[in-house]
Amino acid sequence: MRAFLETSFGPNELSVIDQSFKDWLETHHVTKNSAEAELAAAIIINLYREGHDTRQELDTAMSLHRGLADLGELASRS
Repeated sequence: MRAFLETSFGPNELSVIDQSFKDWLETHHVTKNSAEAELAAAIIINLYREGHDTRQELDTAMSLHRGLADLGELASRS
């Protein structure tokens, strides 16, 4: 648990997270300043902290995450 809470992000880590986040926003037609985007960002950061620390691993974990799927569905109805 300690490693999860103490994860720090350098430029490379932030780039992986940012690219995955931007792709998710575009795919689900979510604006960056929306509540859905804020929740998605928190989920994506947590997935990264859980050890999905490459772009491919993070994108796979995101595609399997029920919360992100629900957010995407909710956004598409708006």
